Amino acid sequence: MKNRKLMTVISILVVMTLAACSNRAEEVATMENEPVPETSTNDLLVDSLEYLLREDGTAAALEEPQPSEEEQQQDEQGKEENGEETAEQKEVTIYYGNGASNMLSAEKTAMEQVTAEKLIDALLKHNIVSLGTKVNFFEEKEADGIKMLELDLSRTFRDYLKTMTQEGEKIIISSIAATFLEAYGADEIVITVDGKALETENSSYEEPIRLSSEIFIAPLAE
Repeated sequence: MKNRKLMTVISILVVMTLAACSNRAEEVATMENEPVPETSTNDLLVDSLEYLLREDGTAAALEEPQPSEEEQQQDEQGKEENGEETAEQKEVTIYYGNGASNMLSAEKTAMEQVTAEKLIDALLKHNIVSLGTKVNFFEEKEADGIKMLELDLSRTFRDYLKTMTQEGEKIIISSIAATFLEAYGADEIVITVDGKALETENSSYEEPIRLSSEIFIAPLAE
C-alpha cells in the first residue's frame, strides 16, 4: 500500500517537472523569435554616457578651445565698458634710505592688493625692517577729516631699531611712514610694537607720525 502511494507521488512530480521544462523552452523560443528593437544614434550616445557615469562616477567633459590673446583683451575691454570689475594692479611707491644721506630714495612697485604685510615685505628688500618682522595689527581710521593709520609690528622690529644710530633710526621710521601714508592716502601713522608704544634709546613714538621736512624725499629715478 505504501509503495503504491509512493509511486503515485513520484509520477506526479515527474509530470510537473516535464511541464515546467516545456513551458521554459516555449518562453526561450518566443524570445528568440521576437524582433530586436532598433536603436538610434542618440540612444547609443545616451547609453554610453550612462555607462561612463556608472563606471567612473563622472561624465567626460569635452575640452573647450582656449581663447586667443586678442579675444581675451576684447573680453576684458567689454567688461570695462559694461562696468564690470577686472583685476588691476595698483602702483605704490616704496621709500627707503641707507643712512648715507638724509634723503629717501623711492621705487615704484605693482600690487594686485595693497596690504600692510606686502608693504613690509617690500621694505624688507631695502633693509628698512629686519627679517622676521611681522604685522600684528593694522587699521585705517578717520576722525575730524584726518585719516590715521595704526600699525603694530612684532618685537623683532624694535630690536632691529636698537642696533641703529639716531640717524639710521630716523631714516627707518621715515621710510615706513612715507610708504604707508602715500599708499593709503593718509595724514598720519602710529607705529607700535606688540600693542605698546614704540620706544628706543633715541626716541619715543607715542604721538602720530607725520612727514616732516627733516627727511627730504629724493625724486624718482627715470
